[in-house]
Formats: sequence, C-alpha cells, structure tokens
Amino acid sequence: MNPRDTAHVDTFTRDHLPPPDQWPELRFDLPELRYPERLNCAAELLTGQPGDRPAFLTPTGEPWTYAELRARVDRLAHLLTGELGVVPGNRVLLRGPTTPWLAACWLAVLKAGAVAVTVLAQQRPHELSTMCEIARVRHALCDIRAVDDLAKAEIPGLRITTYGGDAPDDLLNRPAPEAPFEAVPTAADDVALIAFTSGTTGRPKGCMHFHRDVLAIADTFSRHVLRPRADDVFTGSPPLGFTFGLGGLVVFPLRAGASALLLEQAGPRQLLPAIARHRVSVLFTAPTAYRAMLGELDGHDLTSLRRCVSAGENLPAATWRAWHERTGLRLING
Repeated sequence: MNPRDTAHVDTFTRDHLPPPDQWPELRFDLPELRYPERLNCAAELLTGQPGDRPAFLTPTGEPWTYAELRARVDRLAHLLTGELGVVPGNRVLLRGPTTPWLAACWLAVLKAGAVAVTVLAQQRPHELSTMCEIARVRHALCDIRAVDDLAKAEIPGLRITTYGGDAPDDLLNRPAPEAPFEAVPTAADDVALIAFTSGTTGRPKGCMHFHRDVLAIADTFSRHVLRPRADDVFTGSPPLGFTFGLGGLVVFPLRAGASALLLEQAGPRQLLPAIARHRVSVLFTAPTAYRAMLGELDGHDLTSLRRCVSAGENLPAATWRAWHERTGLRLING
C-alpha cells in the first residue's frame, strides 16, 4: 500500500489502519480476486446489467430498474460532491429502514469516493455519538423517520441531511444534475466502509473494509456457494447496518444482475408471505427466524426458494435438520 496511490483527499481511514507488519498475509490466488489497482466497487456493482431489469423491489412500490437505480445513484453522488461538500475519504453516516433509497445512498457515497458508515435505525443517541466520534463522521444521510435520535445525539460538527420528507432541502427534493456521475477512481485498497461491531463487550469497534473487499465477498462466497443467477430474487431480515444485510441484499444480487426485495418489516410473519408473493429464491435471516418460521410454514408457498443462508448467531443442528425435513433445503451456515 502506497499512500500516494489513494484517491482519498481526507486520509483519516488510511492513517488509522494498523501498521502493515500487523496485517495477515493476504492471498489472491483465485483469478477473480486479481483486481486492478484502481477500483470503485459501487461503479462495478452498477455496470453491465440490462437497464430494464428490476434491481430493487418493495412490497408496495414500483420496482426500480437498473437504469433507474444508476440514474438515482448518480444524482445523489452529484449532490454529495457538489452542494453537500463531501470529498473523497470523508465518512458519511447512513441511517434508516431497509429501502431502495438507503441502498442508493450507500452506493452514491462509495461512488463519490467517500466512506460509508451504515448504522442501525434502532441505535440510540449515545451509541450514535460514540460511533461518530470513533470514525470522525461529519456528514449524515438519514431517513426522515429515523432522524430524531440522530439529532438528539448532538454530535459536534455533524451535518445531517434527511431524505424522504417534504421539505425543499430534503435530499430527494434538491435540484441536481441529471447526468452521469464519473466514479472517483479509488484504489482497490482505499477504505469503502466502516462497519461497527455491536459493542456487547464494551466500546464498539470500527472494522474497515476496502473497495476490493466489497467485491470479493460476491466473487467468492456468493459466486461459489450461492451460485446466483440473474433471475434470482434475494430477500431477508438483516438491515443494511449489518454487513450480513449489505452483502445479502445489495452486493450479492447487484453483482449477479439479480434483484432484491427490500423489506422494512422483515420478521418471520412478513417473510413467509413475501417469499410466496415475490417468488423469492435466495433468503437471508437468522436461526431464530428460521426456527420461528417452522411453525408457520403451512399455507405458504416456498417452492421458489433454492438457497437459504443463516447467520448472525449460532445455527443449532436441530434447526438445520428441522428446516431440511420441512422444506428439503439445506441451510447454509454463513
């Protein structure tokens, strides 16, 4: 890693990586992991899919096609780098329920060369304050419905821009160029996102992931274990504040040119009818949810499912066996 190779103007994340002699040995033996030195993962995730194919689905709204997603991401990236003054390397906090707009904001932050810090909509003011202090966050994009606790955190110097509201200064109501946005040519080892641990053992820790890491999870686990297809529909319960959700609901489907059903409410009682209605084929949720769904399977058509991934907590053998007996599907313990 050469500091001169970074595209980051704000080099906070690179300056706070561990010394190279403390890193593990990183191996790139698989041909699909030999990425170029310059790599913007958001640009890669949005390239090559037919524009008329659905990218994001919701239970109530019209699908977002890939062409619409690209246009909206570019518009947001223009706003970030223009009116909002975000420069490459700045950390941008993202907060809200799981919606296409939250995913689009995440992609726009990365395409603009900034660093995404996606947090849970349920996190409390003191938790948000701690994370912003650790990551030196100065910008936030927040769903209008989740802004109260972020405002209550009273984070010094934080500029909060809401989306989904009616105000003229709402992110989605601001005028912006309706033109393609040229992705910032980040280095493959520029930090793309900071994912915080839960803090159950004390102060949360910010885990830094490079642009190449975002693609690598799709080009290894998803490609070789899930083996996704363009006609797959992904869905699940993990919010985008967890990397489980980012991978399963954004990175994996976009990398495959597939679609994702994004659910704001994704408990077992919402998942089962959603799977049947939208013909979901790849499901991501926790062992607790699989166990709860076992008692509700009757009357729901799950024949579209072909992959079920479990993560977030230990997968009991009894849950694995019971799900296999009832559905014929082997849970993938992620």
